[in-house]
Amino acid sequence: MKAKKSKIISILLCSVMILALLPTVAFAEGTSVAWIGETGYETLEDAVNHAVSGDTIVLGEGKYTLYGKNADTKEKNLTFVGQGADKTEWGIGATIPDPDKFGTEYNGDYSFDGSGTITFKNMTLQSGTADYLGFIRADNTVAENCVINGKTFYWGYTSAKFKNTTFNAPEGDYAIWTYSSPTMTFDHCTFNVSGKAINVYTDFSAGKYDITVNYNDCVVNSNTPEEKKDKAVMNINDSNMGDYKYIINISGNNTVNGVTPDNLNKEYPKEQKDITCSRLFEFNTKYGNGNSGRTVVSIDGIKVWENGNMIAHEIDTANDSYTDGYKDDAYTITISDWEKTDDDYYIRVVKKVCDYCGYTSEYKEKGYSVTYTDGVDNVEIFKDQTTIVLADDVTPVFDGGTPTRDGYIFDGWNPDVNETVTKSITYTAAWKEEVVPTDPTTPPDPTTPPDPTRPTETNPDTGVTSPQTGDNSNMLLWVALLVVSGAGVIGTTVYSKRKRVR
Repeated sequence: MKAKKSKIISILLCSVMILALLPTVAFAEGTSVAWIGETGYETLEDAVNHAVSGDTIVLGEGKYTLYGKNADTKEKNLTFVGQGADKTEWGIGATIPDPDKFGTEYNGDYSFDGSGTITFKNMTLQSGTADYLGFIRADNTVAENCVINGKTFYWGYTSAKFKNTTFNAPEGDYAIWTYSSPTMTFDHCTFNVSGKAINVYTDFSAGKYDITVNYNDCVVNSNTPEEKKDKAVMNINDSNMGDYKYIINISGNNTVNGVTPDNLNKEYPKEQKDITCSRLFEFNTKYGNGNSGRTVVSIDGIKVWENGNMIAHEIDTANDSYTDGYKDDAYTITISDWEKTDDDYYIRVVKKVCDYCGYTSEYKEKGYSVTYTDGVDNVEIFKDQTTIVLADDVTPVFDGGTPTRDGYIFDGWNPDVNETVTKSITYTAAWKEEVVPTDPTTPPDPTTPPDPTRPTETNPDTGVTSPQTGDNSNMLLWVALLVVSGAGVIGTTVYSKRKRVR
């Protein structure tokens, strides 16, 4: 009985443990999906209706939309914060746009009609491929740290700002049109496209006000096949702007991958005046006069396009150069021969033709002659070397190494060679005569000094003193030695005889 009771208790304990492992959300009803501060709401619509202007609504993971909902957003400034682009998604407009409304604004999203500033952070905004999608009649819109899938037209009717946002465009179509926003800003954005990125065009607000596009530190990646080529990042058609203009401000370090400079995509012929030679912007002249002089383009604050014309092909800025032909140094260059002027300098003409757009420039360069000569009359030690050098360039060195001359040593150039060329000048070789050392002479044999004991005599005619001639002192000495030696021999002989007799 005890064993059976123990078994029942064990089963109950296991059941409790299994239930404890199940997620409590499975049994919860009315779970919050949106929060304003510490207050949670079961639906996004409920949170928006309770929100006051300036509130931040935090969304959980999942898919959200206000399209077709009865949400009060009028005159409210609201910020929606997701859990990340991979966790929170916001649907712009209908899940499937109405085919009967294609080509009209009525597939757009009126959720924020009459609202103030609407900000989206840390989420994916999902659009579609139909035209005229977006948030209609919101005052200002901001997308920060978001991903935008599909194509959109409508954003803030006063301004639209995109920061650290990635655009994934439909295949072969634009990511966005500058359609409803008088000021549109792209800051540190990335565009993943296939031939088109930003369409700078509107018919909704054309001729009503200037439209400004600010483009800073962005990256464009295009995967269009090479044989099709790509349009520039911004495709501009200003033909319907009336008395107003497109004002394009490009700044920072912008990267463009997979896009060719204007006039190399070969999409359709253009006149020379319509070619920008840029990957960043071009004019759409396929449908009428897309370059009607109603666009002003500046790069890092320097105006580069105005009144339908390129202001200059070669403009350096702090971050970039204007045209891609200039940046890539894509030129065919011809240079004339140097011609001497009456003022002792030379002139030549340089002609540069851009390989991308055909832009042609000519300018003159000033040069001076630099001559090296040997400085020796009637004999050629080396041929004179003369070079024409651009003004202020480094002075060329003598190409013959160190000059040599029989019987002389090279002693530098006169005058001293300058570091740069500032006038026509001749440098003359300086020489110093080579000194050949002579062999040392053999010293005479030393003489025997006179004997101080030997008498001398003075010649009365010349006054020269010399050893006395006829001096026989040495002879007497030898005679004395012989006498002594002889006496010794005789003495020895006599002594020997006496010894034998005894």
